[in-house]
Amino acid sequence: MSTQVAHRRNCSYATLQEIIDDATRLAAADAPVTGNWSKGQIFDHLARLMDYSLDGFSFQLPWFFRVLGKHYFKARILKNGMLPGIKLKGDAKNALSPESVDDQTGLEHLRLTIQRLISEPQRFPSPFFGELSREEWDLLHCRHAELHMSFIAEP
Repeated sequence: MSTQVAHRRNCSYATLQEIIDDATRLAAADAPVTGNWSKGQIFDHLARLMDYSLDGFSFQLPWFFRVLGKHYFKARILKNGMLPGIKLKGDAKNALSPESVDDQTGLEHLRLTIQRLISEPQRFPSPFFGELSREEWDLLHCRHAELHMSFIAEP
């Protein structure tokens, strides 16, 4: 995503259901995108992180990122949200960066994954923040969605 986009939408999600409701509304309205990814790529990226929180991660970050994440960034991000411009690298980029995917396919992936998050209790440790409770994971998914969904403009 880009840090240079001037007109990002202000998003705030209190629940996972609010994420899918907003995504469904924006997809149906053919809302324009102001960043580098399509709506389908945004939806798919959000769903990928959610899938990993349910099924376990295929990558691990270096120890210093884990220490920083757990002891410095966790509380700040869960409270204040995420900033744009983070560039994923290596295994994290391969696992989380979306391929080209159409909007409906990305939306369906997001819808199915959110249904799993609501109904399945297990969560795996984050490669950045370590152990998170189910409530912390849900909050992290809301903050993550606020960042990426802000690049989809109001129709």
